[in-house]
Amino acid sequence: MYKEIMVILHNIFRVWALRAFFLITIPAFLSPIKAQEKRTTISFEYFAHDFGTIKEDGGTVNYEFNFTNTGNLPLIIKKVDAACGCTVPEWPKEAIAPGEKGVIKVEFNPFNKPGPFNKSLSVHSNASNETVMLNVSGKVTPKPRRPADDYPDLIGNFRMVSRYMNLGDITTEKNVAKSYSIYNQADTVVNIEKLSYNNSFMKVTIEPMALLPRAKATVTVEFDPAKRNDYGYVQDRIELITNDKLQDTKSIYVTSNITKYFPPIRPEDTKSLSIIKLDKTVHDFGDIKQGDKVTAVFTITNIGGDNLIIYKVKPSCGCTLSELEKKVLLPGESGKLTLTFDSAGKDGIQEKHINLYCSDPKNFNPVITIKAKIKK
Repeated sequence: MYKEIMVILHNIFRVWALRAFFLITIPAFLSPIKAQEKRTTISFEYFAHDFGTIKEDGGTVNYEFNFTNTGNLPLIIKKVDAACGCTVPEWPKEAIAPGEKGVIKVEFNPFNKPGPFNKSLSVHSNASNETVMLNVSGKVTPKPRRPADDYPDLIGNFRMVSRYMNLGDITTEKNVAKSYSIYNQADTVVNIEKLSYNNSFMKVTIEPMALLPRAKATVTVEFDPAKRNDYGYVQDRIELITNDKLQDTKSIYVTSNITKYFPPIRPEDTKSLSIIKLDKTVHDFGDIKQGDKVTAVFTITNIGGDNLIIYKVKPSCGCTLSELEKKVLLPGESGKLTLTFDSAGKDGIQEKHINLYCSDPKNFNPVITIKAKIKK
């Protein structure tokens, strides 16, 4: 019994001895690390500034955020990040001694920023408060709008949003109409003496044909997609003959992306549809020499129950020529599409797309891709 008591007392003594050892040695071991991690502090006079109401065309505005190194070590501003390119910060690159002051300069550009604004800046330093957020705010009064702002495209004395009048995505189901504005910036009346567009699928009217100084006219385009008889991106020119002394003849363009309209498919019609199948949709010519002409052949098969009509084959580049063996494929019939790529004037990796437009209502516009790596 005496020996057992002595063993217990011995173990208790060992535990207390170990605890005493760690209580003495660990703080002594960690104290150099803590000394190494000692940091300074940065204190700002203000963290936000309100510029109030400023003008969009009044130029940049500036503010200085004052700070002090309130620690015992040199303060280094590592960087200042702005949340927007319209806000430009500037900060001291040299170390700030303890007790010394510094400035973060902020410049805000209100151009093209009408309305309220609230911009933040992140100040990164070696201080214990490593990241400090600053803020500038205010309200920008919009500049008075000029004709050049609303109608940036200029042809002679005529201004417009763009000389390309885009009808957007349209189908052959029905005609479309859209109106555009033309502004006469001249100090004299400019007469539109003649309209020329030489086609029967488009009707163009302009009211009035005589534009008073600093006045507008409305151009209305009525377009028949079915009569245009084309698919994909199309562009048609309108020529205006005027007495404008700066430029009498002006060309504007009507653009659109046309797809064929297919009526809703009934379940009982599924077996009687034309269905296009390509043996491949991508062909890689690999490495070719600049100036070489290379050819790829694709097989088109009609796996549907009605005649397959290939309406158009439209390469994306004039460097690619297409030759279609058959425009109409009977059910079960196949035909060849030959594509010839001319690498003259091309260099490096090339990728060209060829759009097919056909009578398959579920796959009206299959796309073929050809690739090549051209070496001089």
